[in-house]
Amino acid sequence: MPQDALQKELEQLAAAARERRSVDAFMRAALEGFAWVVLAGVCGKLLWDSVRPPLFFWPLALLDALLLWDSVRNYRQARADLQRELRLEARVRELRRELGIA
Repeated sequence: MPQDALQKELEQLAAAARERRSVDAFMRAALEGFAWVVLAGVCGKLLWDSVRPPLFFWPLALLDALLLWDSVRNYRQARADLQRELRLEARVRELRRELGIA
């Protein structure tokens, strides 16, 4: 490939590689996972201590299930974003090596 084409590809990939979406998605998954654990504990305590669950148990249980679902979804998206970012970084390193940039 000509040097100009390699330089142009490097500039485009370097700009794309600066964007780290996986970090935000991992953080969101972790926070939602923590909230899920806390809310699951509250729901478990309500069930354990009650003969019949109070009416507000069911919305809390639904919220807990939604938190778990969204946490898993964000974690899977973060893993996919991380793989994409790692491929971009590898290509940027390869282009820098070809261009003789340290």
